[in-house]
Formats: sequence, C-alpha cells, structure tokens
Amino acid sequence: MSPVRVLIVDDSATVRAALKTLLGRQSSIEVVGEAGEGRSAIAQVLRLSPDVVLMDLEMPGMDGLSAMEHIRSQRPTPIVVVTSRTRRDEVATAFAAVKRGAVAVFPKPEVPSAWENLASSLIATLNGLVPRRPDLAPTSQTDTPPPVRRPFRYLVVGASTGGPAAVHSLLRALGTGTGLGVAVVQHISAGFEHGLAEWLARELAMDIAVARNGEPLRPETVRLAPSGAHLILQEGGTLLVDREAPPRNGHRPSVDELLLSAARSVPLRTAGALLTGMGTDGVEGLATLRRAGGLTLTQNAESCAVFGMPRAAIELGAAELVLPPDRIGSYLRCTVLGNST
Repeated sequence: MSPVRVLIVDDSATVRAALKTLLGRQSSIEVVGEAGEGRSAIAQVLRLSPDVVLMDLEMPGMDGLSAMEHIRSQRPTPIVVVTSRTRRDEVATAFAAVKRGAVAVFPKPEVPSAWENLASSLIATLNGLVPRRPDLAPTSQTDTPPPVRRPFRYLVVGASTGGPAAVHSLLRALGTGTGLGVAVVQHISAGFEHGLAEWLARELAMDIAVARNGEPLRPETVRLAPSGAHLILQEGGTLLVDREAPPRNGHRPSVDELLLSAARSVPLRTAGALLTGMGTDGVEGLATLRRAGGLTLTQNAESCAVFGMPRAAIELGAAELVLPPDRIGSYLRCTVLGNST
C-alpha cells in the first residue's frame, strides 16, 4: 500500500520540523509539504492533494478553522487537528473544528518527553485513515426492520477516531424525551474529555458531562468516561469510575469494559452502539451484550472516519443493525417510544 501523504500546517517552524522528523521515520507515511498559515495550507492542498492534513488552529493570518472551511468546499480532505489545550478557549476551538469535519484532535506536547507519545498516536491515526478498498467495506443495511418497542433504560456507546462527530450525530437524532440514560466511552487525548462534554452539551442542549464515581445514570443524561478510568454500569444504573483496573488491550477507558458491564448488570434494558474507530475495542463487549439479550448496533462503513471497530463487530456477528449514526439515534428513539419510522 502506498504511504499516507501528509501536509503539516502550523505557524511554528519548530513544531513543523518536529512533526516532520517524527513522522518521517515511518515508511507508511510521507510528509509531502508544510504550511505556516491557512491561505498557504489551502494552496498546498490544491497543489499536492494530500491524503491527510495535520492542522494547527491558532495561526496568524487565516486561522485553521477558516482554512478548514475552504478545504472542505474546494477539495475535501481528512483533517487531524494538533493544537494546544492550555486554555479553555483553545479546547473549545478544537471542538469547533470537529463540527467543521476534523476527524481527530490531539494536544500539542507541553514537555519534550511527550512528543514521542504524540507521534505514536498520530502514526496510528494517519495509517487508519488510509482510504479503504471498496470490496472490503460492508454497506448499510437496506432491509432495516421496523423498530419494535422495547423498554430500554440505557444506551452504552463506544467510539474512537472520528467519534466526536459520530456521537454528536447519534445524540442529535436520539433527541430528548426517550428517558434513556447514555454512557459513552470515547477514546480521546487526556484533557479533552471535559471540552468534548461541554461542546456536546452546548450543541445539543442536553445534560452532558464527564461521569463522577457513584452517580446514577439518570434518564435524559449523557455521561462520558473520564480520562484514565474505566466506566462501569452497575446493577441499578450506578456508574463506577474505576481508576485501579489495568488498561484492557491498551485502553483505559475501554469500550469493552463498559459494554461488558452492561451485559452483566442490565442487558435486557440496554442498547449498545459501536461507532467509528481503529482496532477492536468494544467488539467483545458488543457480542456479549447481544448474547445477553441487549440490542446491538454499529456504524456503517460509508459514514465511518475509520472502519475498524465496526468492521470487526460486523465480522464477528456482534451487531444486529448496521446504520449511520443519525439513523442509529432515530432507530433507538422509535424503539423506545414506539413510533414508526
């Protein structure tokens, strides 16, 4: 497979050089160009046609958000944001980028030792964004059965790369009035989970926050797993924030831990959804929840930023339905409320 062709956009020549050096070590990645501000980035995208753009947001002249708008309209290209998280407004700007189509958000390292960790995460993300071969991509289900009303109380959701936008789409379609309590594990860089919760709450006018240990998952609330902790749904609907259990397959929080806990405690009252992302986290949990009697859904290939976790779930037979995120939300709404689609 050809290397992933990457354009680096940052106003700091030092940051551009560091990223170019770190990514250049990988034979699977080719840095094809760099730019120091938005207008130059647009010109480089049109001239070089990169596979992915690494984009800073705070830049002189045309900033990253404005550049993203132009790129989206002139030559749509996956954009991965690498920006500061030191100020609250910078985190908010990062999620404004998600609304404009950014597939992932990473923090700029604040200490030299953190650059290697950033490089590892970026490399995995960039490799995962390589366009998939059409012959390997299962499509949406065209024969989706009509919703049958079921008295669900909980929805458990897992997502990784591309997840913030997919979670937003699902929750917007789900809406309010269902009485569901929603628990979400989103793989995201530490320090961005509170910004994600605030962005979703502001966008959707819903009660959305990072989970606190011991709080009940009440109806009409959405709770996100904190950084560095598993989120567990216990019998009775109480949330356990577990910082002691080790990572599961490299993840803490782990989607599998959330889904498996729902399968143990409240399977018949739970629907589970696995959204876009790399790897297989959540696949075992979704399969277990299905066997235990819960309703299981996963995102379709066409709408995924990275068709990794959903693909693995489909291949294992863990998902009853394969739909875009908005249709997952509307299907669940109809399932709970008993309305026809």
